[in-house]
Amino acid sequence: MPIIEKYSAQRAQQVSGLSVKPEQAIFAIDNVSGLIAKLAAHEHPHLVIVEDQVVGFFILDLAYSASYDFCPPDSLGIRSLLIDQHSQGKGIAKKVLLQLPNYIEKVYPSFRALYLTVNCRNKAAYQCYAQCGFQDTGDLYRGGPAGPQHIMSYKMLV
Repeated sequence: MPIIEKYSAQRAQQVSGLSVKPEQAIFAIDNVSGLIAKLAAHEHPHLVIVEDQVVGFFILDLAYSASYDFCPPDSLGIRSLLIDQHSQGKGIAKKVLLQLPNYIEKVYPSFRALYLTVNCRNKAAYQCYAQCGFQDTGDLYRGGPAGPQHIMSYKMLV
């Protein structure tokens, strides 16, 4: 079972080795360590750990609504989710996404929903999010670097 853990510098070496398959590069970040160094205080980096090894990464953006008008103020943004290419195909992303609402309720209890965007061409990621309870809002975000993105949300049970 994967574990969600806040990023710490103790894991920096493992984080620097994260990568995705070449065909996924258009949808994912290519330098997680570089991204972490540039994050603002409201952007909280998180790791996905399996058997004490970093196999994934994502950001929880506490001020997502300030950057994206489709996101209500009491919502948390999920950004840059990736699972390392050597750990894909094992259901890790799905297990993490299914755990995420409970994690949010414990660590960030003031948030009532999760929002994310996923590229319209990234059908595997879209299906994964949908299978984990994220709903397509029916709107598109057109400011993505690789074309239009579906806007998806997950309402927290309160």
